[in-house]
Amino acid sequence: MSCNKLNTILLGGKKGADGKYPVHREILFTPAGKLVADALPEQCTLLYARQQSEPELDGIPSVVCADDADFTQMVRTAAKGLEGDIMLLSTPMPDVTAEEYQLAIDQYRGAATDVTTMTCNVITADDTWHAAIFHAGALHDILEQHPLSLTHAIKIAHDISAKVGTCRTAPHTAVYTAGDAYKVQKALQSRINGAWMDKGVSIFDPEHTYISPYSEIGSGTTVLPGCMIHPGSRVGCGCTIGPNTILDRASVGDRTSVNSSQIYQSSIGSDATVGPFAYIRPGSEVGNETRIGDFVELKNAHIGNGTKVSHLTYIGDAVVGERVNFGCGTVIVNYDGYTKSQTVIGDDCFIGCNTNLVAPVELGDRVLTAAGTTVTRNVPDGAMAVARVRQENKEGWNDRRRRMHGKK
Repeated sequence: MSCNKLNTILLGGKKGADGKYPVHREILFTPAGKLVADALPEQCTLLYARQQSEPELDGIPSVVCADDADFTQMVRTAAKGLEGDIMLLSTPMPDVTAEEYQLAIDQYRGAATDVTTMTCNVITADDTWHAAIFHAGALHDILEQHPLSLTHAIKIAHDISAKVGTCRTAPHTAVYTAGDAYKVQKALQSRINGAWMDKGVSIFDPEHTYISPYSEIGSGTTVLPGCMIHPGSRVGCGCTIGPNTILDRASVGDRTSVNSSQIYQSSIGSDATVGPFAYIRPGSEVGNETRIGDFVELKNAHIGNGTKVSHLTYIGDAVVGERVNFGCGTVIVNYDGYTKSQTVIGDDCFIGCNTNLVAPVELGDRVLTAAGTTVTRNVPDGAMAVARVRQENKEGWNDRRRRMHGKK
């Protein structure tokens, strides 16, 4: 193994009262273990030692230990066959920075020699050790005395006269409980939101704005209170996001506003407006200069440039052209209870209020549907579709009915 590599072992903790394990506690929408993995310097090769009943951590190799394994047994299982230097992380501390890990590594390697074993520690605020670097030979000797914890292992290192160094960092919190995760999230929230503001993003209320470190936001954008921007989301420049908006793996173009709405695994173009109270479900693509208004739901829908879907409309499994106007109460009937079918709408169409489009169906360019129409057949270019019962007025009918019930 290259001497530049540092074998790093993250030890799984005990299940909490709420049934969650430490590395799986979410902090800003991401498991604590992943935040730790991504903060480690490049030379660290991470291995996760987990209990048998503990789920895997996506993207991180793991070794499985028995549920009743103690500290020594877990370290022995994970460190088997490893040589050189080994860094142990006894529980996740997601607020430790890459620079702090690197400082500890550099201090260790600057002091260690071929004939000297050294332990270098990252210290938390309460002076208990949650991360330490060992030479593999020294760690083997320590494990022979069956330490019960990392703190105990470091005490044994002192007892056997190993050279022990200390790297003090800023205060950090080890994540065991939901309360610990909350404390770490507040620290990361402040750090991340402050960094975005330094880059030209206006955050109206950082205390009530939650932005994943795995998201992107362009300069000149304003993020209003109550927003949650999840991993994989990208927001352009000059946007207004919020208030009370969720972006989950969503892409938002420049100068677009998203007000009190939720967007999942979908993209919105530039110079568009979304909301309030719009719900954009996975697989949707909304073009430039569009309007997705209040109480509009999209699902797997492609919406062309300049189209306006202003209110109280559902569009699912559809391809909609450019400059289409949807009247209030339009529903694309995409599901018959067994199969979901597609609707295609051309450019420059006008969809009247309370229109039902029963898929599969196609509307050509420049089609108009009369209000209250249910479309079940294809409509050619330039046509008007009318499908409703002709109105009939029965004079005096309701007055007679009222008299039957004793009303004037």
